[in-house]
Amino acid sequence: MAAFAEQQVALRGEASLPKEELQNHCDQLAMATPGVEELRNNHGSIESRQWTLIANGATPLWAIVRAKDGAPDGWAPKPGLDKLDFQPPLEPALIPGSSHFLAYAPVVSNTLADSQKSAAMEQVFGAAQGELTWRGRKYSYILTPDLPCFPFLQ
Repeated sequence: MAAFAEQQVALRGEASLPKEELQNHCDQLAMATPGVEELRNNHGSIESRQWTLIANGATPLWAIVRAKDGAPDGWAPKPGLDKLDFQPPLEPALIPGSSHFLAYAPVVSNTLADSQKSAAMEQVFGAAQGELTWRGRKYSYILTPDLPCFPFLQ
C-alpha cells in the first residue's frame, strides 16, 4: 500500500492538469477539507496527529490540530486503530521511522458537505485505496506521504 501511495503522489505530480484546473481542485479542498491524520509507527506503537487547513490571507495553510492537554507536536497514541476495520489494513504500510497522511471522507454522503469532502478528496488526493468504519459509518481512505496544494504553518 505504501508503494501505491507513492505512485499516486507521483501521478499527481506528473498530471497534465492545466494550472487553472489544479487551482480549482485546491480551492475545492480549502472549502471542503476531508478528515486528515498523520500516522506513524513509533517502535511498534501507532501514533497520530490531526491536520486541518486554516485561513491565512489568500493562501490556506496546513496546521496541526493540538489537543488541549496534548503534546506540543500533536502526536498521541492511537490505540484501537484495529477497531476501525481498515480494509485493506494500514499497519503493513506504516514502516517504523516514517509517517503517512490518511485522508478520509464518508462513502455515503448524507449532506452536501459530505459530498463536497468526498469529491475534494478524490480530485486532490486520488482514488480511494480502501475503506474504514468509524462509529458505524463507512469512510473511504487514501494513504499518502505528503499533503497537497498548500504549505505548512511554520
